[in-house]
Amino acid sequence: MQFIVTAKEEGMPLYTVVAEHAQGIPRWAVKAAFKSKDVKVDGKRAEKDLRVSAGQEIRVFFPKEALVKDRPLEAEQVRYEDERILIVEKPQGIACEGEEDTLEKRAGSLLRTRGFEGSVYACHRLDVQTGGLVILAKDPESREAMRSAFEAHEIRKTYTCLVKGCPARRQAELRAYLRKDAALSKVSVTDDPVHGSVPIITVYRVTVPGEPVSQLEVDLVTGKTHQIRAHLAHIGHPILGDDKYGDRALNRRMNRTAQCLWATGLRFLINTGRLADLNGLEVSVPFPFEGLLSAPASRP
Repeated sequence: MQFIVTAKEEGMPLYTVVAEHAQGIPRWAVKAAFKSKDVKVDGKRAEKDLRVSAGQEIRVFFPKEALVKDRPLEAEQVRYEDERILIVEKPQGIACEGEEDTLEKRAGSLLRTRGFEGSVYACHRLDVQTGGLVILAKDPESREAMRSAFEAHEIRKTYTCLVKGCPARRQAELRAYLRKDAALSKVSVTDDPVHGSVPIITVYRVTVPGEPVSQLEVDLVTGKTHQIRAHLAHIGHPILGDDKYGDRALNRRMNRTAQCLWATGLRFLINTGRLADLNGLEVSVPFPFEGLLSAPASRP
């Protein structure tokens, strides 16, 4: 995307101006462009807080996938499907639901190629930059039944991730308190309760110990915003590629700009109701970042 700053835009922050011009481009892609230093003002890389001047030339390089609207899911991304639900592998970089390019819209586009005329509903969420298994419902009744199953802990979710270093305990049940700061789109974790915090429980197992990174499997007993990312960072082992809660220097040495966290497993323990026939179903996908375990970090 390329444009010239107008007199009306004089003095505005660069991010605001770019976002206004990037109509139809997902907001995650705008943020990604700044994070990757792919925004240039008069040919020079610039930060989002720069105040622009009339006549300056702005050039922005977006990820290719951000330019495709209502892109359908690929058939191989569907890991399970019946008349009520489908379980798909969400790519990194898109939200589960919302007004822009989302997993719901992509799944709907795929189903419409098969003659489906209804709406598709995400039954739970993954962070935009977390990939992996997500359950979608084909009707409101199935969505509510699935959400009730999550609330009753009848669906077990397993995540796989790469973290800095290796926890001293090879497996543990972590208990702490999480407080959300909506204004900063960030959470904080404390060992003791503070005003506005809620209890969280995270269970991990070290599956491949190593340096500078190890591989963990993580089960969420509670499922709060950014829980895995913030909780593991709290114990000194942030997720590789996570700049918000992690070690930016290590991320740069390992050449990781996206977090190495993936929802790799779902297990259903539903005994009654609309979805009881799913009891015992297990769905899993490979962890896509295993190759990084043997990749040496570059020098700082």
